[in-house]
Amino acid sequence: MVLLFDLDGTILDTYELIRQNFITLFKRFLPTYKYTEEDLRSFFGPSLRDTFKKIGCNDNEVEFMFKEYRKISTSLQSQYLKCFPKTLETLNELKEKGYTLAIFSNKVHEAIESGLKEKGLINCFDYILGVDEVTNPKPHPEGIFKAQKHFNDQCIYIGDGPCDMQTAHNANVLGIGVMQSGTSKEALLNSGADYVIENISDIVQLLEEIHV
Repeated sequence: MVLLFDLDGTILDTYELIRQNFITLFKRFLPTYKYTEEDLRSFFGPSLRDTFKKIGCNDNEVEFMFKEYRKISTSLQSQYLKCFPKTLETLNELKEKGYTLAIFSNKVHEAIESGLKEKGLINCFDYILGVDEVTNPKPHPEGIFKAQKHFNDQCIYIGDGPCDMQTAHNANVLGIGVMQSGTSKEALLNSGADYVIENISDIVQLLEEIHV
């Protein structure tokens, strides 16, 4: 069985990093753009290109903003990137129990690896799939299908947001929602979650209880 994880808000506590990335980006390149904290939170989850399109950037501006965002994120990562409590211990316990661990995120592959290396988690995962390696980002199920084909095995998808649970539902795989980044249990269930846990460290007990 493959445990396929989302990254931001699930494995890595990236909210403040992402928040500061956008604040810095807008200050430098869109100083007249008005946004709220709610707007900043809405940028957490969708792909960067989709976010920049949503706020009105044309195709050239999207690519420019994407590249500048990546530069800013690299410069701020060591200051703002965090792990959720007991993440490394939980991942190691899952591997000891025989699970295959993988990542599928709406981040690009390079950014995923960079964050995992920063927090010492890169060796926990057997496969990493970024949004730049699929044609369709989440909630399209392509990424889950690609991971299942890679391993020739079934996946469970674990994520912190409604988009993740919609992705699991669209791929017809078990979806486990994690509330630790602030998403409510109701929002996760309404988006298709089969199970909801409070923290990533709760997943070992859940998997034992549901016998997978």
